[in-house]
Amino acid sequence: METLELIANTYLYKGVHARHLKALGAGLLMLCLTTLLVYSTPPTAYVQVGNSSFRTFMNLTTFKPYHDQQLLEMQMEPYMRSCVPRNHIMFLKTHKCASSTVQNIFLRYGYNHNLTFALPGGGNYLGNPGHFKYSMIPRKLLPPSGKVDIFAVHTRLSPDHDKVLYNDSIWITVVRDPVSLYESLYNFFHLNYLYKFKLEDLVKLPMKDLLLLPRYGNKFGKNQMLFDLGYEDNMTVVQLRRAIEEITNKFNLVMIAELFDESLILLRHLLCWSLHDVVFFTKNARREEVKKDLPLKTKQTIREMNSADALLYNHFLIKHTTAVAEFGKQKMADEVAELRGLRDEYFEGCGVKAVKGRDPALKFKEYSGLVSAYALSNNTDTNCFLLSLPELPLVETVRKYQTKLLKSN
Repeated sequence: METLELIANTYLYKGVHARHLKALGAGLLMLCLTTLLVYSTPPTAYVQVGNSSFRTFMNLTTFKPYHDQQLLEMQMEPYMRSCVPRNHIMFLKTHKCASSTVQNIFLRYGYNHNLTFALPGGGNYLGNPGHFKYSMIPRKLLPPSGKVDIFAVHTRLSPDHDKVLYNDSIWITVVRDPVSLYESLYNFFHLNYLYKFKLEDLVKLPMKDLLLLPRYGNKFGKNQMLFDLGYEDNMTVVQLRRAIEEITNKFNLVMIAELFDESLILLRHLLCWSLHDVVFFTKNARREEVKKDLPLKTKQTIREMNSADALLYNHFLIKHTTAVAEFGKQKMADEVAELRGLRDEYFEGCGVKAVKGRDPALKFKEYSGLVSAYALSNNTDTNCFLLSLPELPLVETVRKYQTKLLKSN
């Protein structure tokens, strides 16, 4: 019940922005009711296909190459052998929400399965701060059909995404508690240089002034998740409710950063993928020793500033809780344990050593020295290599692969 107490403390601050307070209260009530259902209702199957139900993935006792497809098929449960893996994916990459880790999963999967990607000519952005436009993708990086299998780079949502995606694409994004997100955003991008004050000094300014703070580079600021999802960061309650409804209808799965492993299990069943497909090495996340715990009053102020994102997060936290209940609590716990065990095996099998992101010995460095990077002793396995790559080198690897793939067709 510690999670419930944390959620309650999170959403009962008195400083929540006034125009969203009632909506937050209603969200908390719904969350409590949903949680009661989780702990009082016998678990039922999350998805049923034909007469087959999900069973846990078989334990792996030794490190196996990711690309041994025959081995994977032998180890997969009957349901996962009978369903068809989904290869058309739209991943809306939200800033500072564990999205680089999810991106690695999708880019790695596409690379290993000869899929095509939506890619810019350089870097890792297709729109943002401006909304995505189809013309942003260089023609030489588009397949003849004009459609791609996977969209997984930074963008800002717009109707033009439908032009580059197949109609059966699965839509996925990830959200994070807005206090943690804003603290990470503020310190990772050094917003103190723009605003001329430390994050802890937010409490000294009137809320009306905080709500007028400019976005850094017109890109980073308050209500970051809604901004990345294509909306304005200062909507009315009516506009916000409509936006959340639109997002709910558009996306097949909204992952929760704080419940990442559970979210990956839901993801892998939605896509009919194996546990190997969703194994990850955490990307672009600050090391624990450089994180600071904020005073309660500062957290309250941040939550009030980001009250629209708070409502968005609360809404999808409720949906996640319901999805886990329907999937089955014990079944979820079993699969999460297997995923973590498999991750440990990859760490050992790949010969991984976590180092600081800007370590001089690294060939491929992370954005910042505040995050971890991964040095390998096993450089012969393609999947180990892809798992360890930082975001930009991985996108560049995929871009070179796709350029060669399109020239050969």
